[in-house]
Amino acid sequence: MFGQATASLGLLLGNPEVMGFVLLGTAIGLVFGALPGLSGVVAMSLVLPLTFGMEPEQAMFMYAGIMGGNPVGGSISAIMINAPGTAVNAATCFDGYPMAQKGEAGRALGISATASGAGAVFGVLILILAFPLIRIAVTAFGAPETFMFILFGLGAIVVAAQGNILKGLFAGGLGIILSLVGQSVITGEIRYNFGTVYLWDGIQLIPFVIGVFALAEMINLTVKGKTAVAAAKVTGQELTKGVGQGIKDVFHHLRGLLRGSAIGTLVGIIPGVGGAAANFVSYTVAMQSSTHPETFGTGEIEGVIASESANNAKDGGSLIPTLGFGIPGSAEMAVLLGAFILHGLIPGPLLIGDHPEIVWALIWGLVMSNVLAAGFVLIAARYLCKLADVNLAYIIPIVVSLSIMGAYAIRGSFFDVLVAVAFGFFAFFLRKGGFPIITMVIGFILGSLAEKAFMQSLMISGGDYSIFVTRPISLVLLLLLIGVFVIPLVRRGDGGEA
Repeated sequence: MFGQATASLGLLLGNPEVMGFVLLGTAIGLVFGALPGLSGVVAMSLVLPLTFGMEPEQAMFMYAGIMGGNPVGGSISAIMINAPGTAVNAATCFDGYPMAQKGEAGRALGISATASGAGAVFGVLILILAFPLIRIAVTAFGAPETFMFILFGLGAIVVAAQGNILKGLFAGGLGIILSLVGQSVITGEIRYNFGTVYLWDGIQLIPFVIGVFALAEMINLTVKGKTAVAAAKVTGQELTKGVGQGIKDVFHHLRGLLRGSAIGTLVGIIPGVGGAAANFVSYTVAMQSSTHPETFGTGEIEGVIASESANNAKDGGSLIPTLGFGIPGSAEMAVLLGAFILHGLIPGPLLIGDHPEIVWALIWGLVMSNVLAAGFVLIAARYLCKLADVNLAYIIPIVVSLSIMGAYAIRGSFFDVLVAVAFGFFAFFLRKGGFPIITMVIGFILGSLAEKAFMQSLMISGGDYSIFVTRPISLVLLLLLIGVFVIPLVRRGDGGEA
């Protein structure tokens, strides 16, 4: 495994083309992060069809670049205009924007870039150290355990997602049903095709992802319109001058950096929680443990360090369940699982053992992209800040055009475009109704995998359903799944209706 680490690092450093993919991904992540309303999910959805035909390892370097650059870019708009570029930068606004209003935008950007890069390295180190434990765990997983783990992961995400449990269950179940459209890989029968030949192959992943994430978000932004925000007026000289001090601030508060990185990593490991939660949890802990909590929200250095170190550290943590068990903990990881499938890789227990080059491409790509993104912000802060002022009226048509071209490009099918547009509106109305889209997407991606594991389990047992309760790990996962739904109901009963 670790021999492959050297080979993957050599590929990255010794091949200009591969380094170019990381650079391109980082630049895309930075831009989509700095533009309020866009996100890493939209960026990854748009890039997904462009990587078709690329070597899987090279594609993973690009995806890692986007994941690493996006939160760093999101801190720019959070600090400069009090509008987080991505959800994971929300807590950065609390102290980053007040710093900018006091003429310390450069210092805040220096803190953000340095803390983000250091947090990402911390999360990746934890991921590497966890490899031996992951490999031991996955060898104990057969088809029954895989099926129960998929159900447990989906259940945890349903409960953790915004909205009530019933809406989460509905969205997840809807995603599973959508994944079953077309010809069954087990029985060969055609299901839910409504008499159309197009649906024999099922709903295509790329149009679905582009519609649900990219187009739905553009529809949402169009309906809401551009929100006016008060941008901090800071000169280029002030920006440049404060960056160096921001770097020093991070290492003067090393305890806060390590604490935020650890919280981000731990939160990232939990499926369904995501980077926004890591951001707020880290910020809250920093405030509660501070000797001067009253200064938080007024431009406190420790607040920016806490939020930014956590939101990048969470990527290393979230890769643990994603790579080890095929259970995504966030929307970005759901798209990444879709990328695995697009490139012929089966997410789950066998991925680490069968394709270590993919694992290390993501690891080295994340490290390199965070270093590059932090460097970009530190060197070009005065120019990058202008991205936050770009009017979304110019961005939305571009993203919509790229989405439609991406949906069409893979197979040259006009029906794929219709699918993307249809799911764009469908996801928009689901969101308006309070249904968590992430559970539908994860249900769609994992549904066919769950069906395959379920049928394989019954083949192993000769049709005996008791195989799911007579194997220890499968039984434990079933009990955990029941607990995931029962515990919140018990707490609600004790505490009354929220």
